[in-house]
Amino acid sequence: MMNGISLAVTSPRFRAGGSGPVDPDRYMFFATRNRMPSGTIVTAASGTNYVCSKIVVSTPQYKTRTFRFHLSGFASTEGGNSPQETIVTGTIGTPGNSVLVDEMYMRVGGTFHQLQFGASNTVTIADQTNGAWTDEITIPDVAAESAIELWTFYHTAVAEKIWPVYRIQKHRGERIWGASDLATLEAFMATPDADSTASLDTGYGTQAQPQYFGPDFMVAKGDWDGRPVALGFCDSLGEGRQEFSSAADDRGNLGWFRRWLDKEGINGRTPHLLMGMPGAGSVREYTGSGSSIATRRRDIVREIIAFNNGEWPFTVVANQLGQNDISTSYSTWFNTNYRSLVTRIRAEYSGAKIVAFPPLGRTDIQKTITLTSVGTVATGTIAAGTTGLASGQTVSITGATPTAYNGNVVITVTGANSFTYDFTGGTSPATGTIRLGELGLRVEFQAYSANQSWPADGTDASGKWRLHDDIIAQTSSCCDAAIDTYSAWVSPSRGGCWPGMLELPSTTLTVQAGTDGVATYNSITVADASFLRAEQTINLYSGPDGVARLSTQVIASIAGNVITYQGTSAVVMPIGTVVRPAAAIGENTPASMVHPQPVMIDRIVSGIAQSEKTKFAI
Repeated sequence: MMNGISLAVTSPRFRAGGSGPVDPDRYMFFATRNRMPSGTIVTAASGTNYVCSKIVVSTPQYKTRTFRFHLSGFASTEGGNSPQETIVTGTIGTPGNSVLVDEMYMRVGGTFHQLQFGASNTVTIADQTNGAWTDEITIPDVAAESAIELWTFYHTAVAEKIWPVYRIQKHRGERIWGASDLATLEAFMATPDADSTASLDTGYGTQAQPQYFGPDFMVAKGDWDGRPVALGFCDSLGEGRQEFSSAADDRGNLGWFRRWLDKEGINGRTPHLLMGMPGAGSVREYTGSGSSIATRRRDIVREIIAFNNGEWPFTVVANQLGQNDISTSYSTWFNTNYRSLVTRIRAEYSGAKIVAFPPLGRTDIQKTITLTSVGTVATGTIAAGTTGLASGQTVSITGATPTAYNGNVVITVTGANSFTYDFTGGTSPATGTIRLGELGLRVEFQAYSANQSWPADGTDASGKWRLHDDIIAQTSSCCDAAIDTYSAWVSPSRGGCWPGMLELPSTTLTVQAGTDGVATYNSITVADASFLRAEQTINLYSGPDGVARLSTQVIASIAGNVITYQGTSAVVMPIGTVVRPAAAIGENTPASMVHPQPVMIDRIVSGIAQSEKTKFAI
């Protein structure tokens, strides 16, 4: 039997045989936007060592009224050791400074409700502890799909450390204020939309934006209607590695996984809590100790169950992990890495239904080349072939010595394995690990990354796709149901590859940008910006369908069809210049399609049918 009540629902959205709540006394995960602490630790600066973070979360499609919020005394690493909970203010085994929470409020409909900790307005969050829960608080009913503001006032001494949690989403009304005393911060309660403190509000819309402390786990009682509530295990593709603050939707969602779960559809929005962060791997999740600990978040869920009359705050487990479990041996990938977490989940939540999402692919968009030259003409040779390249195309050459060979160059394809381009001249042959990248313009140029060759053929070389097939087949009880992601992201013309830019939407300039190649500008006007979003990288090519790249920019904001850059440009671009978004930025070496950009996030969210949520029902 499942731990928790039997739902016996005919639809995952509504209670069978009635319209009232299924269990108004059961705490459930409910809030959008909340995330696990992870990232780069923050150091308190003079004049801003007292801080107030205002985070805005959205409620589900039913009324809520009784709440508890959690503050953690640790954060997880991102990258290779994620999700180990070893971002601490001291060193593992030797606790560092504590964070002193002076007061905390939830603000609903303009009314502040003070939250307490063991009947006290203050609490000390000690380093390397699970942290603390607010006391249960019941307020007047919060309407479905409302916004709740969470104000956390905290401080340390100057130069002490604070765990990272949230990049502030300013466009949604979130704020970060700093001062040298609490009273100065409390004044913002009278002006809740006042601008953030400038010295804390940096790097907006970028990975460099600082992350500030605030509540992570959030649970609520209310008129839960029996719909599934998901505990999601996710990695960098599921939790905000590809989007940051300014790209969030009006409910605070980032990334395809959150957006899809929270999307309205035939089965409604699925409340969820994502147990992960950029870089997470199945083999390390919910296990470890000491310098490799990744069990504190698991233990916090246990705390919820303890004050929740033994009930889980969720009904189903959604497992999106697998992307970062790559091993040269498929047996290791599937059994040691992927299935080890499944075993731990089944032991921790006996009888839980696990719904798995097969991972996305990974392809390289750089190829290794050799270079020789005669005078000012360089000749490149690609052993893997020039398929996907075209004469007149702009490509990027990196890693060559002399450096004169490097840069963005326009090539002429001269054979199945060769091309030429003009440069200023240099010693021949060039040395170094030299690579040619074309930013993912054509799908034909992409190469399958290690262990991801297509199609799955039963060998280690196609391990990613063997994993896909095993998940879909529920091999070795690795899941109880699977929701396929493949058709939502794959190129329409080449299996196992991301779409090339030429297969994605594009638009054109309707007003010339730039005047003389010297004066700079930071905005362009296009025919249709509806498919673009803040933080998207765009590449601008000569029109009407040219392949000569004029500029690469990152969108800061969009107003109608006017796109404002995060940077500036002086390049003259005439009307008709083509604006193309890439499927992914291209990262690692060789550059790869790994983390989807906004145009692909929207494609994935739209490409997975909302009817698939019926698989969450128990």
